[in-house]
Amino acid sequence: MIQTYRPEPTELRFKQKLLADDATMSYNRAWGGTIPFPESRWEAWYDRWLIHHDGERYYRYLRETDTGEFVGEIAFHRDSRRDIWLADVIIEAEHRGKGYGTAGLRLLCKAAAERGIQTLCDEIAADNPALSLFLRLGFTEDHRSPETVLLKTELQDRPRRVLVIGCPGSGKSTFARKLRDRTGLPLYYLDMIYHRPDRTTLSREEFDGEIRKVLEKDRWIMDGNYQRTLPGRIERCTEVFLFDLPIEQCLEGAASRVGQAREDLPWVEPEFDPEFRQYILDFPGNQLPEIYRLTAETAADKTVTVFRTREEAEEYLRTE
Repeated sequence: MIQTYRPEPTELRFKQKLLADDATMSYNRAWGGTIPFPESRWEAWYDRWLIHHDGERYYRYLRETDTGEFVGEIAFHRDSRRDIWLADVIIEAEHRGKGYGTAGLRLLCKAAAERGIQTLCDEIAADNPALSLFLRLGFTEDHRSPETVLLKTELQDRPRRVLVIGCPGSGKSTFARKLRDRTGLPLYYLDMIYHRPDRTTLSREEFDGEIRKVLEKDRWIMDGNYQRTLPGRIERCTEVFLFDLPIEQCLEGAASRVGQAREDLPWVEPEFDPEFRQYILDFPGNQLPEIYRLTAETAADKTVTVFRTREEAEEYLRTE
């Protein structure tokens, strides 16, 4: 599970290591293999790519969310000679085969789309095994020579189907609302679908039917666990945000909203229901293991982001 990270000038040692590694840069043999990146170049490079980029360059590290370890880099820039936007994804050799390439390419396409880029291209060696990855994620061959393949994908109006899941009280609904406000994606609360204002609920068939109507759409945010329905929703979504906070913080968060009108529930809770409190206490043992299993099974096809603090969620929103 990875996220983008804007490196500091002092952290360019990782980029130097990445470009100097034979195994990592084996894909680049058609263009010379490894690339020298001495410290004497760092200041000018950093200024051009991360400070005065003029909207024509984008660069981020890929960081493993659990360990904080850098695993690769993503970038794109405008090729003025051909008037195209060229992508670049590099995963360090020792971290390949873990789904980071897929997640990194998704994050790169997302960043490009948010900056108004219509079409993103990548030029790779004709024998590069990553070709299948690009094709699987919606790229098509624009031009092929004996040595290289130019790939492209249309970014605007790309499907974006987002699941926000995790323990009640962790802040996931607040995050979902803020994400909606930043992206314009329609937000669907499963609690609002399942519960009626008179505190009755939909039947299983009715509930499943309403969920299917949302899943058929190409752009949405869906907030809620409802574990029975989770496998099908994970299969359909393009990204998952999982809130895994300490249980004490979840209990405090749930208690703090008692007596308040909420957008995600059709009534005001007069008290902290003991049964609901017990559900939160049991969540780490009863729900989380299965959630992690389901997300791990689809990690190669989805972007999965785990937040362990509310500050991490806020930091993500600042880059959204």
